[in-house]
Amino acid sequence: TGQSAPLTGGTEMAIRTVTIIGAGAGGCATAAVLGRKGIKVRLYDISESRIDLLSRTGGLYVIEESGDEFVPISLATTDLAEALEGTDLIQVMTSAAGQRGVARALAPHLRDGHRVLICSGASGSLEFARMWREMGVAADVLLGETVTLPQSARLREDARLIIRLPARLRTAAFPGERTAELCDLVSELYDIIPVRDVLDTGLNNPNFLIHPVPMVLNYTAVERSDGLFSLMNEGMTRGTLRAFDAFDCERMALAARLGLPVLSVDEIYTEFGSSPAVYREPGEPMGIKDRIHDRYLDDDIPFGSMLLASLGDQIGVDTPVVDATNALACIITGKDYWGAARTCEKLGLAGMSVQRIVEFVQKGS
Repeated sequence: TGQSAPLTGGTEMAIRTVTIIGAGAGGCATAAVLGRKGIKVRLYDISESRIDLLSRTGGLYVIEESGDEFVPISLATTDLAEALEGTDLIQVMTSAAGQRGVARALAPHLRDGHRVLICSGASGSLEFARMWREMGVAADVLLGETVTLPQSARLREDARLIIRLPARLRTAAFPGERTAELCDLVSELYDIIPVRDVLDTGLNNPNFLIHPVPMVLNYTAVERSDGLFSLMNEGMTRGTLRAFDAFDCERMALAARLGLPVLSVDEIYTEFGSSPAVYREPGEPMGIKDRIHDRYLDDDIPFGSMLLASLGDQIGVDTPVVDATNALACIITGKDYWGAARTCEKLGLAGMSVQRIVEFVQKGS
């Protein structure tokens, strides 16, 4: 399963205040979940309209069968310095495409002892660390990431949330030798699985497995329906699943080459608390039919499947299905995803052998 030995030691200071960067559905859902635990939550976003809504409501409404529950938020702000003051944990909850902007914005505020958790990371910890080095950040920051969001959610315009699927989270630090320290800290908040390093969290992100191939193969249907499409229900035909599984085999070959636990996408879905039935059986248990499919390509191609392709080129693993998916995604959308892609060069891994990559993500030097 990739689980490590039991953690030893512990952190002396419990987490009482969490700063969440990104007030989208994932960030707001995490704010509500932590608020229910009695954590003082600060929400930061660059969107003035979203922060204004949260400031006016004073919190979030969680929609449940038993009725709405109001969860207060201690602070919603567009002032990053205000959001970070005295915080115990910084959680980055933006899309992968927004992470570079967050890394740049955080750099001048970082101090010794800060803890930064990227959810979901997509090996972004490596890119954060590279950017901070280049920007001259000298602070001792505990940096790491989770494999996916702590829970899935949909956020309505009236600050009402539908929260689903609290997840078990594969979690690692960069460098990997600090993973136990990070997991000791965040285990009081989430159900986590400590793993070797942030290559594990990057290669096992379920969204980056479930979206690219089905989105490319169903792009015509998405266009015809103006995006109102159920990818898990209407999109998962037998042929799509065959291509999807071939894509996954290439990802598993990358994991094997890097000495990581080899998990199929079905095992990953089961591990984090869902089920392969979501995409392998007719119907859709979650009942999701909406217009968020641009993100399924704009995030999951450059930060998911293109990361796999770049790693394959670097370490000598052929990825023809992944490569075809990337090429078709650029053609059908008319977008240059490679321009923004998370590659080995952007992660600071260019030119490294497999052995050197493994050493680097463990030691950080």
